[in-house]
Amino acid sequence: MSLIRMKSNYQNKIESKSIEPDIGNFTQPIKEIETKTKNPNHNLMIGEGVTINGNVKSDNEVIIQGTVEGDVECNSITIDNSGYLKGKIKTENMLVKGRAEGEISVNSLLEIKSKGDVSGKVFYGGIQIEEEGKLAGEINYNDSKNKQEEFKDWKTL
Repeated sequence: MSLIRMKSNYQNKIESKSIEPDIGNFTQPIKEIETKTKNPNHNLMIGEGVTINGNVKSDNEVIIQGTVEGDVECNSITIDNSGYLKGKIKTENMLVKGRAEGEISVNSLLEIKSKGDVSGKVFYGGIQIEEEGKLAGEINYNDSKNKQEEFKDWKTL
């Protein structure tokens, strides 16, 4: 019988807590989205139909299927067919199937697919453009040995 009482006393001590998530105020624009992890499985995807007006900073890949108007700094960017990115962009690699415009600095490879459209002031380490891919604006090879001054007095288109 003492075993039953102990079990009964244990059950009485269990407390249940309900935590309400803090979802914030959705009327304010997103100022900055930042990821701190360096896990390659943790990518940020901005889905089709989603619009972000603000800055995005990540140590990983950012995949854009919607619209981003603001600065983006990350390891890798993929802009899908429905994606649009406008702002100051700094990345190692960039794959464009949609549209990107602004101040773009790609340290390694800028890859523009057949329906891709890139315009603005562009610095690149390497470049691949498929037939019918578009590249317009001020285009500069980014020589890693000779660091250039980037984006002085340049305004987004």
